[in-house]
Amino acid sequence: MKRYKQLVGITLLCSVFLSGCFSSEEQTGMQASAPAVQDAAEVSPDQGQTLTVVAPEASNKKSVNDAGKYQIQTKLKDFQLLSETKGIAWGLTRNELRLYITENNGRTWVNISPSPNVQFTANPRYGRDIYFTDPMHGWIVRESTGMSETIILHTDNGGEDWNITSIPQNNKVSAIDFESPQRGWLMTTEDSSTGKELKVLYRTDGGGSDWNVVMQNSIYAPEKSESSSPIPHLGYTISMSFTDSMHGYVLLQELGEPKLYRTKDGGNKWISDPAFFDRDKLKSCVSYTAGTPQFFGSTHKEGWIPIGCKIGDSTKYNGYFTKDGGMSWNFANFGLSRSDGLNQTVQPSFINANEGWALVNNMLYHTVDQGKIWSANNDNQMLRDRLREYPEVVKLQFSSPRVGWLLIENSDLKSSRLLQTMDGGATWRVL
Repeated sequence: MKRYKQLVGITLLCSVFLSGCFSSEEQTGMQASAPAVQDAAEVSPDQGQTLTVVAPEASNKKSVNDAGKYQIQTKLKDFQLLSETKGIAWGLTRNELRLYITENNGRTWVNISPSPNVQFTANPRYGRDIYFTDPMHGWIVRESTGMSETIILHTDNGGEDWNITSIPQNNKVSAIDFESPQRGWLMTTEDSSTGKELKVLYRTDGGGSDWNVVMQNSIYAPEKSESSSPIPHLGYTISMSFTDSMHGYVLLQELGEPKLYRTKDGGNKWISDPAFFDRDKLKSCVSYTAGTPQFFGSTHKEGWIPIGCKIGDSTKYNGYFTKDGGMSWNFANFGLSRSDGLNQTVQPSFINANEGWALVNNMLYHTVDQGKIWSANNDNQMLRDRLREYPEVVKLQFSSPRVGWLLIENSDLKSSRLLQTMDGGATWRVL
């Protein structure tokens, strides 16, 4: 298979290799006790999220002298927990990606942003434009807007350096997933007609240093046996998840309903999974919203996919769970009420097949029996007050029975707050 690896312009290439530097705003950083440096021109000093930032070399020390710290104020647009103590958070400022990582529950952060010369037209979304397997290994996709190729940045030293590769196509990237620091997949798509899209799947076995096409449906032949087919034209890509080098799943929106495809050979051949979705169990739904297949533990046998059922102006989430690595799926009807308003599509967060959290009309619920029974644990004045100030919930994620993050924002004020719980959701604090 032809290897797709190209160099882009010298100016861009050099700028990316120098991307371990802090932004000019942060180079004027101040002591942690001093006023915070403003990270976004549109965010006033009393509205921005305040992060205590340390230099990369200082972050490796057990104790950091105050002289090595400074504070910034920034508007965060997304985050991803990598473990109970580690996570990344990011946003855009004047089309520059500001990416930060913490390894100590948010007490301090390290700026791991790529070069400001690499511009972004939209905030990267996790699982589509950005992915980390651990704090050292991460990938960022820069869409090919206005260019003939898609740029992929990757780091293997925690963002101190960002290397660059590209694939010679200008279709949009719909999903990215890595099952190890070396092996990953990237899906690009292009609308071919209403309800259909061309799909090309790339794979890397070198940590993102090169990408090879393993599947494309531009030559899709409907008369072929389904067992030897690529993913068909019909349907829009929602998400992708691989559990090992051979087994993976792609979720589509096909004729308005979620449709699951799986591979057993690393992405070359795909078959549909008719046992995944049963329309009869959700007869009243007008439309659906679905999340990324998530698998738990080192064996990846147990996993789940969230499915939101939309009726009118409200949404109710349920889930499909597997115990055999996705070979079969069982529907779990969550005992939750419907959610309306701004936050109705905020997906529940599960840390294993039984324990999860869900936000319904700004009330946080907890289950330990796969959603049969939910208990409310949102009796916290600080959280209620924050949700009044920042009524839009961007994301909810838990990494353990104790630790979870919640990103909330106020789009009118162009400001956000990243909250953390250390007791399973009973109490929250601003990171």
